Amino acid sequence: MVADDRLELVTQAEYEEEYLEEDGEHVQPGDEEVQHQPPQCLLYLASLVAALGGVLFGYDVGVIAGARTMLAKDMSLTCTQEELVVSLMPLGAVSASIVSGWLMNNLGRKRTIQLTAVVFAVGAVVMGLANSLVVVLVGRFVVGFGVSLSAMSECMYISEIALATHRGRLVTLNELGITLGFLLAFIVDYIFMTVASGWRYMFGLSGVLAVVQLVLMTFLPQTPHFLVISGKEEQAIKVMRRMHGVGGMVAKREVAKIRTIHQEERDTSCSFLFSSTDNMRSRLVVGLGLIVAQQLTGQPNILYYATDIAKSVGFCGDFLSASATVLLGLVKVVATVLSLLLVDRIGRRTLLLAGVSLMVASLLCLAVSAYYQEHSVGFMEHQACVEYNVEFLNTTSSVSTCPATTIPSSIRYLSFAALVTYITAFSLSFGPITWILLAELFPLNTKAQAMSLGQAVNWTVNVLVSVTFLDMVRTFTLPAVFTFYLLMSIISLLFIYFYVPETKNKTLEQISSDLKQPNSQTRHKTLSPMPIVKSPPKNTNKNVFVPLQQLDSESLQPEPEQNQVMIKQNTK
Repeated sequence: MVADDRLELVTQAEYEEEYLEEDGEHVQPGDEEVQHQPPQCLLYLASLVAALGGVLFGYDVGVIAGARTMLAKDMSLTCTQEELVVSLMPLGAVSASIVSGWLMNNLGRKRTIQLTAVVFAVGAVVMGLANSLVVVLVGRFVVGFGVSLSAMSECMYISEIALATHRGRLVTLNELGITLGFLLAFIVDYIFMTVASGWRYMFGLSGVLAVVQLVLMTFLPQTPHFLVISGKEEQAIKVMRRMHGVGGMVAKREVAKIRTIHQEERDTSCSFLFSSTDNMRSRLVVGLGLIVAQQLTGQPNILYYATDIAKSVGFCGDFLSASATVLLGLVKVVATVLSLLLVDRIGRRTLLLAGVSLMVASLLCLAVSAYYQEHSVGFMEHQACVEYNVEFLNTTSSVSTCPATTIPSSIRYLSFAALVTYITAFSLSFGPITWILLAELFPLNTKAQAMSLGQAVNWTVNVLVSVTFLDMVRTFTLPAVFTFYLLMSIISLLFIYFYVPETKNKTLEQISSDLKQPNSQTRHKTLSPMPIVKSPPKNTNKNVFVPLQQLDSESLQPEPEQNQVMIKQNTK
């Protein structure tokens, strides 16, 4: 059983009232040790349904790795047109980030997720039935719009319905959905690789899952936070009771906390995010810094060109390279599951530092092996676009065979091992934790705007990275590109060490309150400009009575007075 670090302040009278069951039967306060919270089935079901959007996200991003080559052959695309097919999706995502904040604040998180499902379904149908490049590009743009909305609305929905001690784990479900989507996309690419016009099936199958999510979301409630903002506190209390399986008094207190934070934070303009009030500028630096870092370290191109990278390290032929990408997808899923299990135990900051350190080591290995191969086979053997396909380290006129090479097989296997390590490290750290922190750092009234701005920056940098990748490799060589990613990873590691606070086991309201004003006593020891978000003190006693004047003290001393406030620590 894990102790819930979330402490609740209640009076003695409220404590006794909480144990009055709805049928009128009275349960004595001393009997609370044998009481158990009802299973939080609705909470986990809602999180899983929302995370289906993550599966759609990952599928539509990853499916291009296999569909791009088939589409290029069928439509005789040039290399520039291939890059355009890849980059139109992030362009659609940038456009969605402009209106996403308005949608989430006016439609609510739930209805925005439903809108996202509709967009995914429309995009899948358009691409599956496309008869020209223009129609494919329109479909990719539409799907990109859905991807951006999905990333924001689902993270916000899950973070606002989750308990403090499980929020990191539940939000990571969305990232797990994304990795499962990648794996599903790679498997579908493998299955339809030899089917005539197989890219149509690859693009179109995501529409089925979108319809499933649309239907299931109909039966789920809005988040308590959105209901409070909308002035529907009674509904918020009902949702809180159903989601968390708590009594009426606990639900009322939680809703009261949300209302208090909402009333204190009236300013919802985007300009407020850039102000020094409530330490907003520093919060924004941390959030946007993580977003830019995860893009500049090279992850988008690893995903978009996974099949070609597999060929570059010796998995020659379409089937072998597709099999290798399935393996990469499996590794990504396993790493994300591991992150899900660890994020609420060892913390966001620790996982970020460990994961990015592994990324630095793997990129160093990739850069060194790429330099070795360049000197062994020469510059012209590197990146080229040949017969509608991108080849990375070894080029050939046929996509089915490998050219003769003097490069030891151990070098190629070492490169692939480094690639697997890189994907594992990213899925442990940047992948899920960036979006967990973005959903936690900002107060309720500005969260939608912050998420929108974050997505706009994320996809803008994604477009720049993906659309220029092939030209950068042709101009500067692949080893130089890997070296750039390595330098960006080192800078990211330093940024995380000096600037990113720890937020585990804290409610959203506590995080917002703690981060309002930095001061010398609460700064992180690594000179972070943001105050550290401390976990509440733990106490082995279930009920500890503390005089009101001692509530701010770090130590909790039991007192026998009657007019005391009881701090109740729930256990699970």
